Amino acid sequence: MKRISKEPDIRRQELMDIGFELYMKNGIGGFSIKDVVNRAGVATGLFYYYFKSKEEFVDEVLNNFIVKNMKEIQQILASNEPSIMQKMKDALEVFWVFAEKLAPYKNVSSFQTEQHFLLEQKVFVQIQPQIQQVIDEGVRTGIFQTDNSILASEFILYGLSGIAHSEKVELNLDTKKELVNLVLTILGYNQREEDI
Repeated sequence: MKRISKEPDIRRQELMDIGFELYMKNGIGGFSIKDVVNRAGVATGLFYYYFKSKEEFVDEVLNNFIVKNMKEIQQILASNEPSIMQKMKDALEVFWVFAEKLAPYKNVSSFQTEQHFLLEQKVFVQIQPQIQQVIDEGVRTGIFQTDNSILASEFILYGLSGIAHSEKVELNLDTKKELVNLVLTILGYNQREEDI
């Protein structure tokens, strides 16, 4: 069988996409490097060209998945979007899509590991100041009314994480609407039905 040559970044991402699927379905002990390379149709040596070990590979797979999704939220929060409300709504929309991507894996033990939560914590440390900055801007302009933007931003961030990981929360349009209502209530925004 003839191997297909791909750009290094594309091939590396392909291996990580395969690894993410295998890891989420089977956990770290439920797949091998051979499973990954066979599915990608590449030599084992190519895997080791990109990754030193299976453990490093899994770290990068999880990091890639979470960071890629959170980066989009960070870009929204850092944008020059004229409306604070639009930033919040757009960021919550991206979060919702992220939560929907996670939904099939919520019950998988590999997604409930210390490794996953440490990685998530690292991302939260990066994104929290941006959420706080948007809240502060909203308070300055009279859109939000909260005396503690640090507490509000942490509460929102960890609350959203709890929703993404919860087996009890059904992801549907009513839940999505209620999520936006809760976030805006935390921020002291008296929303009207047409605002949501």
